[in-house]
Amino acid sequence: MSGPALTSRHIVSFGAAAAVLAAMLAVPAAASADPVEGPAATVVRDDEPCPPPAEFRPGRFEDSTDLDSRYQPLPAGTELTWQVYANDGGQALPRTVVLTATDLVKRIDGVWARVLWQRRLAEGVATESALVFQAQDDDRGVWQVGAYPELLTDGAVTGSPEAWIAGVAGARAGVVVPGDPEEDERPYLRAEAPGIGLLRCGFVVDRSAREVCAPSICYDGVLVVEEFSPLLAPPVRHSYLPGVGMIAAAQVNTDGETQFLTGRRRLSVDDRLAAAEAALGLEQRAYAGSEVYAGTEAMRLLAADEDARAVQRALRDRAQ
Repeated sequence: MSGPALTSRHIVSFGAAAAVLAAMLAVPAAASADPVEGPAATVVRDDEPCPPPAEFRPGRFEDSTDLDSRYQPLPAGTELTWQVYANDGGQALPRTVVLTATDLVKRIDGVWARVLWQRRLAEGVATESALVFQAQDDDRGVWQVGAYPELLTDGAVTGSPEAWIAGVAGARAGVVVPGDPEEDERPYLRAEAPGIGLLRCGFVVDRSAREVCAPSICYDGVLVVEEFSPLLAPPVRHSYLPGVGMIAAAQVNTDGETQFLTGRRRLSVDDRLAAAEAALGLEQRAYAGSEVYAGTEAMRLLAADEDARAVQRALRDRAQ
């Protein structure tokens, strides 16, 4: 296939941070009294537009599907799981969020993006299943270029009210995680889609925060980015541990909730195949039911390693 080139950057080393995460996962979760403890106080921003931190153009995305950012490494075949906790009281709630980096890629607004499959589950049952499209620029900043979420009730799709694609209906891509984060800079765009009333902005609170705490462990050297919207409150603090990724996403109010990272694993070929099939099924329904999705190019499978090639062979066999 034409599109993203394969380079040595596909090889990712998690180093010491992965060992820290392994230690965290070995400790039984016991919610702290204040699960949002750590980041500094929320900064209130004026209701003003937030521009992209750099021009979004294909020439800045040479290896765009290699999500090997220091702050959000997501090689294909990686699955992350977050447990949801209540801010008020710190008790674990019966909700989890699961994100899978699939072997699929999709060209959006001239840039190849990695296809991520995200699920929200309540008591083990999916309430939302979504395609999330992210691309990495040459400075290793991670951009979100679109999303197609489906709401589910008892396994049945009940709607997709917040689908958006960069370059369609005025939607613009924005930066999820800066490649070289700097404090004291003006807020930047994280995502914009006027058709669905979406406007998310972000700013770096601390590029190396200390004492950012999960229920059973605290971290130093954490990047803290706050996402806010002039259209919707409350803001959300995202904490990224270098070499591991997002360890927490906290709504900054006592009535909100916080997601803490509780699992990170490499998937088997069978699991990667199941994720690819689920993503392809979502895309099929998106073409049938979403006007903003209808004009996009179809996903392709990027066979970047032997496991991905095994997924590719299995998909071909099932299509015959």
